[in-house]
Amino acid sequence: MGSPTGLSTIPPFIVSCVVDVIGMMSPLIVASCITRVLLLVAALAYADGQSDGVPISGGVLSGLETLNAAQRETVDKFVLEHERPTGELKRLADRNGIAVRSSAALRHLFPRSRFVVIPWILRADPAAQNLYSIPAGLFDVLGISDEGRLESTFHSSGNHEEFGLFLHAYHVKVRNKTMACKVARALAEIYGHGPLLCSNDVRRSPSEWQLDYQEMPFRPVSSYEEVREAYYYHLTVDSSGVVLNGTLVGETLERRKVDNTEKPVGDH
Repeated sequence: MGSPTGLSTIPPFIVSCVVDVIGMMSPLIVASCITRVLLLVAALAYADGQSDGVPISGGVLSGLETLNAAQRETVDKFVLEHERPTGELKRLADRNGIAVRSSAALRHLFPRSRFVVIPWILRADPAAQNLYSIPAGLFDVLGISDEGRLESTFHSSGNHEEFGLFLHAYHVKVRNKTMACKVARALAEIYGHGPLLCSNDVRRSPSEWQLDYQEMPFRPVSSYEEVREAYYYHLTVDSSGVVLNGTLVGETLERRKVDNTEKPVGDH
């Protein structure tokens, strides 16, 4: 992300979060985005305690002792390259929050990779603090090989297409519900979605899976209409089961009109 060039510039990752909520309303995305939005003054107070442009190796690092020297160097380089310590809207890494994410599913699917979460904090210049809505909870997760190569960057906002591409790069095959469950759990671990029910993984066709499939109750979308939707991670596989791609999906299952005509007093 480049530094803002004017007062009207809105960072792309903020736009992505807003578009996700309005356009898809996925529970995974909505929950993620809602937890990010804090008052500006709180974000500023927290960011004031962070260092600008300092390598992460001096911070309190959870699990980074499991990384080798090449992997730690990659983390340092990523942080220093993506921080924006100057300008109207600063972007700083929360060094005390950097940690390694690990689970049985991740170790099984990606045995040659480590996953490091980099939390980000935004800090507006005092002269421009009323021009920005400062989100909290933004993060990137780095997929780093044993050799220290940055294999992928998983973003907290967006539709998580990078996860599907990572599965494809690893030639992961999904041919049954057991493997679908492992992939769904790896997805949840990387993006921090929390526990899920593998019983909700659905195979829709020989080439399509819907992971963590959930149908939601009706919700209003206007004063006269409400919708019922399903949310899931859509995987496409080839004839041998190798994952080709994936993305988060919000699907409208049903629409219905809402009668908001006021009833006369006493008419029950």
